Amino acid sequence: MSISKQNQTLMVLLEVLKEKSSVFCYNKDSGSAEIIRLLTCEMEKQEFLPVIWIYWNENGQMCSLDVERVTSFHVFRNFTSTLIKIDKMLSKSKHLILLADLTTFKPEQNSQPYIHFISVLLRKNEEYNSTLVTMVNEEEMNPLIRTELIPYFKNEFVLKNKRMKKTNDELIDIKYDTSRNILHLEPYLQNDLNKIREIFSLTPEEKKELDRIVGQSIEEYRTSM
Repeated sequence: MSISKQNQTLMVLLEVLKEKSSVFCYNKDSGSAEIIRLLTCEMEKQEFLPVIWIYWNENGQMCSLDVERVTSFHVFRNFTSTLIKIDKMLSKSKHLILLADLTTFKPEQNSQPYIHFISVLLRKNEEYNSTLVTMVNEEEMNPLIRTELIPYFKNEFVLKNKRMKKTNDELIDIKYDTSRNILHLEPYLQNDLNKIREIFSLTPEEKKELDRIVGQSIEEYRTSM
């Protein structure tokens, strides 16, 4: 895959995330923390945005992004005062808002105040055209998060088997790799096949050979899982 194709895939994804709120639903094998870290670094690099890092417990006080302009907020019952401070910051300039994993609400006896806090934050993010990103474990998701919070994110992605797929959008279906601390993206194999067939008029023999090659690649991918 060429560098230009890699950059093109990244630019398309960054454009989808730009000035929107996005949640990435992951499973335990998806490498979600690393993909979110590298992806948000790319967003910060492209837009030169200051970062707001919000976390729910003291274990998450360090922001893993390698950026200079980071303002951290430990949200623990101080919901109103934190929202006032963030509102003032957003009113002055666009920001990249990174929320700690929503799954960490689970140890809290009452997650409703946190869900209300994020609901207000989502509205503020949209009002000021900022960008917000977070993630949640799809297998351990608090029912309230699923019913009262997730539907209000503009983008919902599923991370599974090194594949990133946007819910209700067949165009955003991407394979990803984060080895060597580098974010590598490419369109998912099946999407590539559809594009090839749309662009080129293949003879029956060529289609048969292409199907054989793709089928072999899919089978090799399945057996490696």
